[in-house]
Amino acid sequence: MPDIFTKEWYDAMLELANSRDDLADKVPQGEWRIAIEVEGDDISPYTPRGEAKNFFVHILDGKIKELRPAEDKIKMKGLNYRITGPASVFESMAAGLMDPIEKGLDGTLRIRGDMRLLLQNADLANIIFDVYKSSELTNWPKGMPPYDD
Repeated sequence: MPDIFTKEWYDAMLELANSRDDLADKVPQGEWRIAIEVEGDDISPYTPRGEAKNFFVHILDGKIKELRPAEDKIKMKGLNYRITGPASVFESMAAGLMDPIEKGLDGTLRIRGDMRLLLQNADLANIIFDVYKSSELTNWPKGMPPYDD
């Protein structure tokens, strides 16, 4: 299991997502560009307050073509979605403790883009979330959410 937020972790996430035909069949056809912005907070040991992690997801016809970290905030024209939220929330979703749809609907995650399309494909997010939760893909070297001592 790779450590969270390492190159190996991004590669494993990409491989997992593309290994499931049931996921690819549910992704809307076409091209999707998504920026994810993980904002540091006082809870996360991986992204402290004042720091950020940014990554880019490129989906083409049901397959993830690119999943990579970025040094800075992604300023690419043509993004379909920009999803921003606290590090501890993203990490809790990765640990299977929080539902990404619920966190989007309650405003914890700020989502810019066509919400109609996103809501029409909410079942896809739930499937991806369930696959990830059952994969035991992540090693948590600094402790796993909820970060109990």
